[in-house]
Formats: sequence, structure tokens, C-alpha cells
Amino acid sequence: MEYLKTRTIMTKSDQGNRWFGIDYHMNLYKGCTFGCIYCDSRCESYHIENFDKIKVKENALEILEEELKSKKLKGVVSFGTLSDPYNPLEEELELTRNALKLIAKYGFGASIDTKSDLILRDIDVLQEISERNSVIIKISITSFDDELARKIEPNVISSTRR
Repeated sequence: MEYLKTRTIMTKSDQGNRWFGIDYHMNLYKGCTFGCIYCDSRCESYHIENFDKIKVKENALEILEEELKSKKLKGVVSFGTLSDPYNPLEEELELTRNALKLIAKYGFGASIDTKSDLILRDIDVLQEISERNSVIIKISITSFDDELARKIEPNVISSTRR
């Protein structure tokens, strides 16, 4: 497993009108193993070498907690803008789950983009967040035909399962 040094986890959304209800963006991981042929995160403009290898941001939860404590205005934090927060490493590391717990603790909302059913593991924390703020969950389904979807998204669970 490769760790990346980082100084910040959350960034303010630069969209003037709260793009999709999101105030902050966050990625705990860098890279993705899903191999979707349409993925724009693979674009060279993002300068992510070896995008197919997931890297973990070092001390991510400690940095995130400091950032959440320092924000005067609560808002919705987006997970998965460049990397799926429920990648294969998440099952073991639980960074996304623990980040959600911090978001609940500090009264923020969460917006999650994923192609994984591992999100079901975190329903309890998402329900806790929803008692005080917004929870937005976006699960993409490229095709109802599982064989076609497997060609387009070779390492993702089936559309039927999603």
C-alpha cells in the first residue's frame, strides 16, 4: 500500500451556486481500480500517475478532523469526486466510514458518489448525519445489461447488484 503525504483533505467548492448542493470536496484516496472506460479522472490534466493503483492519503482522518473543527460554516462534504470512496481498500481501512463519523460529529452533511454496494455498511452513520444535515447518495448505473456494463466498467460490481 502506498501512502501520500498531504497537508489538506477538504477543499472549498469553487462553484458559485453550490454545485449539486456541495460546499466542500474531499478525496481520502487517490486512484481507482474500477477501470471504467469513460472515467474523466484518468485525464492527463489531473496529473495522476498510475491511476489504476489506489494510494492512501497519510494522516487523512487527523487532518480532516482539524479542518472540520476550524470551519465556521457547516456544509455538505463531497466524497468521490476523483476516486470512489468505497474502493477495495476501504473494506479493510474504513477511512470513508471514519470520515463519515467525523462529519456526523461536527454537524456537516455528506454527498457520496460510488459504484460500490459497500456503502450499505455505513447506513447507520449516514442516518445519523441525516438527522442534522443533508445526505446525498449518487450511485451510477451505466447499463441495465450486466454484460455490457462489465465491458464498460470491468472491475465494478454488476448493475443488477447496484
